[in-house]
Amino acid sequence: ALEAAVVRMGPDPDVKPQAVSNVIWAFATLGWEPGAEARAALEAAVMRVGPDMNPQAVSTTLWSVLSLAATRAVPLPACYPSLWQAACGFEERSLNRVEILVLFHAHLIHTELVGGVARGEVTFPPWIMHQAREAWMYSARDDVTVSSAVKEIASILGDLGIRNEVERLTDDGYFSVDVYLPNDDVALEFDGPSHFIKICDGDEGAAPGGVGDASRASTRKTMRTELRDMCLVRRHRAVLIVPYF
Repeated sequence: ALEAAVVRMGPDPDVKPQAVSNVIWAFATLGWEPGAEARAALEAAVMRVGPDMNPQAVSTTLWSVLSLAATRAVPLPACYPSLWQAACGFEERSLNRVEILVLFHAHLIHTELVGGVARGEVTFPPWIMHQAREAWMYSARDDVTVSSAVKEIASILGDLGIRNEVERLTDDGYFSVDVYLPNDDVALEFDGPSHFIKICDGDEGAAPGGVGDASRASTRKTMRTELRDMCLVRRHRAVLIVPYF
């Protein structure tokens, strides 16, 4: 039903830019690969409303298509370079902090995880590796709360004689690791409930996230957590995940 609605949305001349970006974001957040018809409809909609997208819609759309490309091998749309071109048209001071962070995350996904499959020449905003990078690194360094579970894990490791560092920044300053084991270059992450989503299985053919039997719900990592893990694997010899359940 959802994919059918998306297909109908494609040629709709009245569809709003924010509605298009919200739909693409929903697919990415659920980790759900849209079918070929839905992808074509979404791409047609993006091409039509792209010139009218505001910074929030552009940043959300870029992050969403890149996240699906990195984690689900969903092809990037042909209009992908034009989305970055739209981002280039925004002055850094016209974006809020969240939009800047989302755009830098999108840039990071492109350069580290999917750059080789990008369609066409891509031009990034001149401020992406300056103000946006600084905002991302500030967030990694200062927007950190050490949970009681992380403190307990670090204490247990210390009692075992295993040297560890809590909330250690990666060498590039892009990520803060919950517990780092320097002797073995191991990143250990404790993933609480916010790192997971539950997908309820609906009737046969129902879309993920639809109304269904909660007893058949499956738990999966959030998209941001999947992307974090993929980036940490590139930076450390090993990454260990400790889920809360």
